[in-house]
Amino acid sequence: MDSFLDKHAFFGPSITVYTAGGSFAAEATFNGCIAFFNWTREEVERLLPPDLELAANRSASPELHPVSLVFGDQTEGAWIVAGRRLPLDFNYQELALAVPFVKHRRGRYLHTYVPRMYSSYWPAVWAGNVNYGLGKRMGAMESEGPFFLLRGEDGALLMHAAVEARGDWMPGSRCDLPNFAAIQEIFSLPVVGCTARGAYVCSYFGWDFAPAVLRAADCCVSIDAPVLDGLTPRRCHDVPCGTLEVRGLIWRLTWPLQCRF
Repeated sequence: MDSFLDKHAFFGPSITVYTAGGSFAAEATFNGCIAFFNWTREEVERLLPPDLELAANRSASPELHPVSLVFGDQTEGAWIVAGRRLPLDFNYQELALAVPFVKHRRGRYLHTYVPRMYSSYWPAVWAGNVNYGLGKRMGAMESEGPFFLLRGEDGALLMHAAVEARGDWMPGSRCDLPNFAAIQEIFSLPVVGCTARGAYVCSYFGWDFAPAVLRAADCCVSIDAPVLDGLTPRRCHDVPCGTLEVRGLIWRLTWPLQCRF
């Protein structure tokens, strides 16, 4: 059975991280799901631009690499200007496909690469593409009981997920679930995107779990259409202890930064 692949599988003598983040530009309260899957390295490599590569996997499963799907509702959005929170009057849905433990072919620092995001809010799509290179597309998202559905602008089903709770809600400030710390570490890595002009842009996701509640869950995802070049339709199950449901996560985003590879 596949296991959760954390940073220890990818560190080595020539691989490291840097954590020098920038100032935050915006924030929202996220309610949704964070799920991890193991795909073959060959499949994941097809999602990367030419200058980026997967870090070597030194675990007992070197042929695998983790990917993450994060999906749900962004609520209580706000700009952060001069340290002050300026509320915005909108809520929207969002889905992100993230590939952790990626580095530049001539670099040594680990990043999380985001090849595709979907959002139901056009300004978030525009800003995500122009300023951050996050490969955003417009999409319609909805929850029906345990199911989460993603549809394209033409109404065609692109992806759906089934999420089943595996425990009780607990405070994020006292969470002791397996892999919780590893998930936090993965999303504290610099996030790298690639603009339509081929320029790399870095940023940080400032995830604050302290005010949130969360619980363990299982997740099964069906990719029903090619949502990204190189990503074929498939059905996949999360790795054991690889999914969290969360309510009240404060999701902050820094201003765009120059990448340090």
